[in-house]
Amino acid sequence: MMLCEECPQNPACQNCLAALRAGAGQKVIPARTVRVKLDSGEVASAELRAICRTAIGLFCHEQKLSDRVEVELASDFRIVGNAFQGIHDVPYYVLDIEKVLRREEVLGRLLMEEFLQWHHSAEKQPTDMLAELKEPEDERHRLIKEELQKLSILRQVQTIYLYVMENGDIRPIGAQRTEELMEGDMRRVALEAIKSGTSVREQLVSSDGSKMYEMYASPLPDQTCGLALIDVTEAIAEERRRQQKEWDMYKQVLGAVTQDKLVLLTDAELTVLAEDGLKLATVLIQSAEDLAFLRTECRRIMDALQVEEKRKFQYVVAVNEAATNTLKHGTGGTVTIHLASAENTVRVIVHDHGNGILLEELPRATLRQGYSSKHSLGVGFHAMLQFCDRVCLGTSPSGTRLILECMIG
Repeated sequence: MMLCEECPQNPACQNCLAALRAGAGQKVIPARTVRVKLDSGEVASAELRAICRTAIGLFCHEQKLSDRVEVELASDFRIVGNAFQGIHDVPYYVLDIEKVLRREEVLGRLLMEEFLQWHHSAEKQPTDMLAELKEPEDERHRLIKEELQKLSILRQVQTIYLYVMENGDIRPIGAQRTEELMEGDMRRVALEAIKSGTSVREQLVSSDGSKMYEMYASPLPDQTCGLALIDVTEAIAEERRRQQKEWDMYKQVLGAVTQDKLVLLTDAELTVLAEDGLKLATVLIQSAEDLAFLRTECRRIMDALQVEEKRKFQYVVAVNEAATNTLKHGTGGTVTIHLASAENTVRVIVHDHGNGILLEELPRATLRQGYSSKHSLGVGFHAMLQFCDRVCLGTSPSGTRLILECMIG
C-alpha cells in the first residue's frame, strides 16, 4: 500500500483513513503542520492528515514516531497518545488518542510508572486510596489524586474492562471482567503489541456473537501490556437505528415527491427484484461501443415483446442514460435485462462499480435538474423518471444499482 505524495489533495485516496482502523473519520484538507514532541525530548514537525474520534494520522519525514508522543495542535491544545507506523514503508503514523490537554493541565504521564505499580498490584481499590490520600501538599500529590479519580470513574463504567497481561496471563484490574473465552484473542493482541512495541487496536466479538468490543492494547515499560476493552454493542446498534430512521425518511420524501416513481430500496430488496423472472441478456459496460451494443440488445428484446415504437424508443433512451452514467461517474458497470415473472414488466438492472452516493446527497443527485458531481446520477436521471414506470435505487460503498421498469402489457 503506497501513500500518494500529493495526499491529501487527492480525495480519492483513502489509505490514510483506512490506517486509522477506527470507524468514521475524515481527511484534513489542506494538511495542517503540527509540532510533535517525543519521549526523548526531541521535537519534530509533521503534517496532520486524518482524524477520527479516537485517533489521528500524521505524516512525518523528519523523525520516526513510536511509543508515547505529544502533538501540539495549538499553544493551549495538545493530544497525548501512543504512535505506531500505520502504512508499511511510508512515514505515516497513527496516534491513538489517550488524553487531550488544555493550557492549565499538567501531563499526568510524569507519574505513570508509579501509578501503574499502585493499581496493577490490585491491593486496594482506587476509591480507598482516595479516601486515605491527604489533601494535596504539592504538584506530585495533586497529579496522583487526579489519576486515582480517573481510575475510579472507569471502574464505575460497566462497559469498560481493564486488564493487564503479565507473563502470558490476562488479569483484570478490579472486579469487572468480560467472558473468559475472549481472553485468547486478548492475549494474542497483547503479544502483538509487546512484540511491535506499539499500540494495537482491534474489534472483538463475543463467542455467541451478541457483543462487540473495541480493544486497545498498549505495551508498558516493564514488558507487560495494558488492555482496555470497551463494549460498543449498544453504540453500534444505536447507530444502525439512526441510519435506518434516516434511510426511511429519505425513502418517504423521494417517494412522495415523485409520486412513488422513485423508490429507495435496500440491497436485500434490490437483490430480490434483480433475481426475479427470466434473464434475457447481460451487457458489460466498459466503453461507448458497449453502449451501442446495449441499445441494440434492448431494441431486439422490446421488438420480440411487441412493445409499440414510441414506448420502446423512450425506454431505450432511459436505459442508455443509466448505462452512460456508469462511465461518467465510475469505471463502468453491468447491465442485465429481465422479464419479471409475475407481471408484464421488463426490468433493466444497471450496477456501476463506483463508490456509491452519500445518503444526504440523494435528493440533489436525483431530483435537482442540472446538478452534477461525483455523487450525482447526472442530468439523464430526469429522462429515466419520465420514460420509466418506476425507478428503484440502491446505493452503498460497493456501488449504485438502478432498476428501470417498463410495463409492456
